[in-house]
Amino acid sequence: MHSSRKLGSLIPRSITARIITTLLIMVSFVLLGKFWLFYNGPIISVTEYAPVQPIPYSHKLHAGDLQIPCQYCHTYAARSEMAGIPSTTKCQNCHENLAVESEAITELKKHIEAKTPIEWERIYDLPDHVWFSHKRHIAKDVPCQKCHGPVETLVINAKKVEHQMGFCLDCHQENEAPTDCWTCHT
Repeated sequence: MHSSRKLGSLIPRSITARIITTLLIMVSFVLLGKFWLFYNGPIISVTEYAPVQPIPYSHKLHAGDLQIPCQYCHTYAARSEMAGIPSTTKCQNCHENLAVESEAITELKKHIEAKTPIEWERIYDLPDHVWFSHKRHIAKDVPCQKCHGPVETLVINAKKVEHQMGFCLDCHQENEAPTDCWTCHT
């Protein structure tokens, strides 16, 4: 009887107190759910992010069918943190001598003649607190597909790999690369 008296004193007596208690319990569950989602990553994957680009560009045609190496267009990858986006003059190297005409090539030629850059939409981007060097990964012969997926098969470039900390840590552990925090976090 002594224990039931204590339990009975915990149950709110007024209707207002019962409503407030119920709301507090519900808010607690919602906050716990949000906390769990925050630490366990997205349930809905964003790996299929494929923004509309100013000029339709097919990695399947260029990197797949024509087998142009990634570093031909992304020239900074081997010597810098950033892979770089090819300039219109890089595109012009091949396209000024091609007889192929299409809407995309016509748009490219407009940019070349006007000497204006193509404003590509970025697909992969890491948070500011993460430091990544393409140069170091290329020096270790890490293929581009390891981080970017099968780009050479994509007619429309899309984000195929979700770069979360676990993805990078797994790769570093598999390849016996450093895993201390300061390797990637500045």
